Amino acid sequence: MGSMKTFSLIVASALFLIGCAGGDFVHEGVREDRQPPQICQVRITPSNLVYVGRQVRVEAEVTDESSGVKSVTAKIKYPDATTQTIELTLQGDFFVGNFTAQWDVNRMPADVSRWFMTVVIRAEDNSGNVAQSPESSVRVAIAPPNLPPEF
Repeated sequence: MGSMKTFSLIVASALFLIGCAGGDFVHEGVREDRQPPQICQVRITPSNLVYVGRQVRVEAEVTDESSGVKSVTAKIKYPDATTQTIELTLQGDFFVGNFTAQWDVNRMPADVSRWFMTVVIRAEDNSGNVAQSPESSVRVAIAPPNLPPEF
């Protein structure tokens, strides 16, 4: 009868450990976060047209219930294939960053339908879990030359 109790205890322990695999683990009394941060409500302003020298604002709502958000960045890819990464800082409920759009207008694709700037948000929590947003895009243009004052 003792071997049946031992077997039951081993099975119960195994089931308990298997059940833990789907969620957070507890290590030395501290919950181990295995879930990446949640990224939602990505906003780019202006949202309709950006040109070289234009000030752009990126906002994203990023949360992490288990260990908290460690860092949030936005990776910007311009139509000339250059990239820029900026840090976003928490302001109220959103992580926010500003940058000045910069790319080489002489290296723009010939196909105007490819004149877009894309933004991807990357967030890391305090446990090292990383999440990345889908790509957001904004149409870009070449700013018209300044007109002489007599016009």
